[in-house]
Amino acid sequence: MSWSAPKRVATFLLAALGVAYPVLVYFGLSVFPPQFILIGLLIVVLLRAVTFVFAERYAAAGIAVLVAIIVAIGGIASEILAIRFYPVIVSLTMGSVFTITLFTDQPMVERLARIKIPDLDDYSIAYTRKLTKVWIGFFAANAIIAGWTAQYTSMEIWTLYNGLISYILMGLLFVGEWPVRRILRARHDRKTRNGTETP
Repeated sequence: MSWSAPKRVATFLLAALGVAYPVLVYFGLSVFPPQFILIGLLIVVLLRAVTFVFAERYAAAGIAVLVAIIVAIGGIASEILAIRFYPVIVSLTMGSVFTITLFTDQPMVERLARIKIPDLDDYSIAYTRKLTKVWIGFFAANAIIAGWTAQYTSMEIWTLYNGLISYILMGLLFVGEWPVRRILRARHDRKTRNGTETP
């Protein structure tokens, strides 16, 4: 029996739980005590680590375990704050991963781009490095805002931002980058044809 289909289903369900996390917390706290929500969060994160291991993505599995440890330590001080700061930890983790790749031969966006286009030209390589920095800025800003909502706002506002607005902003950046990329690429190609390309 092949386990590929169950693994795909498990990966999808765990990812969906991650996306829906703020909404689940909002309604879950009206039914369960914070300790139960925190334990559930830790279980989901550790299950995510297991799926990464099965996919042989050991670095991602290690990061997931580290996130679980940070959340668990935070839960010792305050279950509610640990629950509400989880989106902050996720954004900081993503930003850190993207930042680390800047010090390698292939920044994160370049790695993703090469999945579709293995042979990138010099312009595209430089562009993906800049775009990686843009995403780092996004994750940093998102972490700051998410942290503010976790510490100073109501559950309603926390849920609204982390469960909806942050995803809209991420989508706008993802979609809005496409026309910007096309415009900049066309400008670069015109300069190249006219012999005015700058190094």
